[in-house]
Amino acid sequence: MWFAYLDESKEENKFFVYTALIVDAANWSKAFLALKQMRQTMKSQGDIYIRKELHAWKFASGKGQIATRRIDKAERAKIFEWVLRVAVDTGLFRIISAVNTNEMYAFERLMNRLNRTALAQGHELILICDQGQEAQFTKRIRKMRVHNPIPSNQGSWQDTGQTTRNITLDRFLEDPFFKDSNSSYFIQLADFCAYALLRMERPIASRSALGYDTFYPVLEPIVFKECNARDPRGLGIIR
Repeated sequence: MWFAYLDESKEENKFFVYTALIVDAANWSKAFLALKQMRQTMKSQGDIYIRKELHAWKFASGKGQIATRRIDKAERAKIFEWVLRVAVDTGLFRIISAVNTNEMYAFERLMNRLNRTALAQGHELILICDQGQEAQFTKRIRKMRVHNPIPSNQGSWQDTGQTTRNITLDRFLEDPFFKDSNSSYFIQLADFCAYALLRMERPIASRSALGYDTFYPVLEPIVFKECNARDPRGLGIIR
């Protein structure tokens, strides 16, 4: 079984990124200890508070008192990239991301790919989201469990001749669960991954000067590239 931790990053409500951070239930304890150790290292080497929520866009923009000393944007950028490398080096996480100018289209596309990938890998999953969109996400997941027409990429499904097929989210267990990101290292890490993708897809000069537009490819070893084999970046990003 998988735990899929979901978070979003967006730009002016015009471009939306959703990232699912996937942890096998059998490895959850190891993954938690790895993230706890990461935060302890950030404390011992960077004076960053262990219990302080690290919100990606605030972290990158230099906002918030995150440590016992001032940490400038350049140092934060180095720490940000290091966090992503830790996620890769643990060998305990996988990533699926979706981007679009339509928020719910990106969300639904990601849910479908999560479902399909879980099926292919022989897993069921529990979705865990940041708080804030409980009613909307729950309603959509429930609907997609019953009615979820998927268009054929060949124009029609060969066995039925129909343009769509009802492929429900049968790998999802229960309704989505919602956690305050302040109390979840996993959701905070998903947020970092989503923000890195946002800055690659929608770079801004002030962040690119610090390398943020190059950070998402750090995650290449753990992305499910098969989620979109036609992704021009070769990173499986669902578009």
